[in-house]
Amino acid sequence: MPNLKCPSCDLPLSLTDNTWQCEAGHRFDRARRGYTNLLLAQHRRSRSPGDDKAMVQARTAFLDLGRYQPLADVLLKALPAKPDGDWLDLGCGEGWYSEQFASQLGAERGVGVDISKFAIDAAAKRNKQLTWLVASGARLPLFDESMARVLVLFTRLFTDDIARVLKPGGELIVVGTGENHLMPLREALYEDVRQSGFDAGKFLDDRFALIDSEEVQFEWTPEDEQELQNLLTMTPHHWRAKPSAKADIGKLAGKVMPAHFIVQRYRKQ
Repeated sequence: MPNLKCPSCDLPLSLTDNTWQCEAGHRFDRARRGYTNLLLAQHRRSRSPGDDKAMVQARTAFLDLGRYQPLADVLLKALPAKPDGDWLDLGCGEGWYSEQFASQLGAERGVGVDISKFAIDAAAKRNKQLTWLVASGARLPLFDESMARVLVLFTRLFTDDIARVLKPGGELIVVGTGENHLMPLREALYEDVRQSGFDAGKFLDDRFALIDSEEVQFEWTPEDEQELQNLLTMTPHHWRAKPSAKADIGKLAGKVMPAHFIVQRYRKQ
């Protein structure tokens, strides 16, 4: 199990029964589901930050269909065939990808972090051996240079804390969306569709050196309107698009939907 540090005082946390505790006496109970909330009240911008319950349920329902398995397969090929150190899935959501990473990197060596308690609660159902934490990516409860690998899929890059927890020579894997991703859906939602592809290099600095960058493209056919609504709910378009446009996406059922992702690997200098 990876070593955790107390979010209150930075001392090491030790697990006794179902409670994490430091020598200063700070205590954090592990929930019945198996995760621990290490997000302090003063570090929350709202009472319940991150994805809400409906968003997590939608993402779980969609990902469990296996539509994005081709992306997961590419990521698994980029990972070592066996464990080589502690690893972190930052912004892990409901843990669909984390569970697959654990099959190669070792569940007992892995940490899944998300700021949403609903997401971590769902993730903890998938694998009891992973260390699941409610925490902020800007204040990771992990020690300096403790992670051999950090994976960041479709979430904000907290560059400073990622650089802090990665070992020298450690690997950062970042995934974002390409310019053709979900194009029919975006065209149905907006009059003017912006063409832009993700590049992690815009957010990183000279502490990270690019190893390689790969585009992953494939297609699938949504079966019904519910699948499309679940897909929409797990994307930023859920918040940006007009209600009238969102209500009409059922017309895309049975039509080909493209997926376009950018996978970039970096080495910590």
